[in-house]
Order: sequence, then C-alpha cells, then structure tokens
Amino acid sequence: MAETLRRMVETLALKREAFVWMDLNDRATGDALILVVVTRLLILVGFGVSLLGAATSLSGLEALFRAMLNAAVFWLGYSGITYAAARFMFDGDGGYATVLRVAGFAYPTLLLFLVTGRVFSNLFVAFLVAAIWFLVIVAHGVRAVFDLSPEKSLAASALGLAGWIVVASILGYGLV
Repeated sequence: MAETLRRMVETLALKREAFVWMDLNDRATGDALILVVVTRLLILVGFGVSLLGAATSLSGLEALFRAMLNAAVFWLGYSGITYAAARFMFDGDGGYATVLRVAGFAYPTLLLFLVTGRVFSNLFVAFLVAAIWFLVIVAHGVRAVFDLSPEKSLAASALGLAGWIVVASILGYGLV
C-alpha cells in the first residue's frame, strides 16, 4: 500500500514517473479501484454519512452499495469516454487500461468537493470547481501516455467529463 500512496502523491504532483509506472504496471488498475472506493467513502463521511450507521440497516447498506457502484461506473465511463476522445478524435497512441489507472489515481482530488460543496450552493458548480484538478491530472496522464499536445490532452480530459455528464443525465446517475 505504501507504493500506491507514493504513486498517488506523485500523480497529484503531476510527476511523469507516476504515469509511466501506471502505463507499465497492470497491478495499478486494482490500486486505482481502491483509491476510487476509499475516496468515495471519505466523501460520504465528509458530507455527514455515518458508515457504521449505514452498515447496520438494509436501506443504509443499499445506499452505500449504490454510492460505491456510482463511483465505479463514473470511473469506468469517464475513462472510456476520455480514451475514445484521445484515441479516435486526436489520434493518440495509448490504451484504455492506462486511462483507467490515471483516472483512478486522480480520483482523490475530488475530495475537494467536500470544500466546494460547502462554498457553492449549487452542487453541480461545486463539482465542476472540484473537478478542475482532476481534469488537469488526467490531461497530464493522457499527454504522457498518448503522446498528445497539452491542448489535445486537456480537450480529451474535458470531453471525457462532458461526455460523462451527458451519459449520467440520460441514465439518471449522479456525477461522481
């Protein structure tokens, strides 16, 4: 777990070595999933959900499961849309698994939602403000892996989020 935390810190600091490691290390996908789940749990706790209380009732367990499933679906969907934009719109040369890892390691930045959710009354605006660092990290990872210009990698990252917002609206999912 120490390796995962070290790589997460490197990712948050935009260090290229972290993205190269993600590209070459299949184990990083599981680590990314753990980061997504733990971050989602921390966001729930930050907004006042008692995990112990939720785990003691059937409706609480259902809500907890839904929140974890929502986070995983966001992670998979966002990564897929970002991959498609980088690969097919901008002729990048990377793989979906690497984008999945990058998005998973960037996911902890969404903890900023705990702060922005209290500052902005509109949760959609709060999410978008919190997502800026997330988008920058994913763009940096896409740039490193797909060998794209900074503009194209940022566009792919942003298109991933815009695409996810459309998909989430259609399916009735939450944003993250």
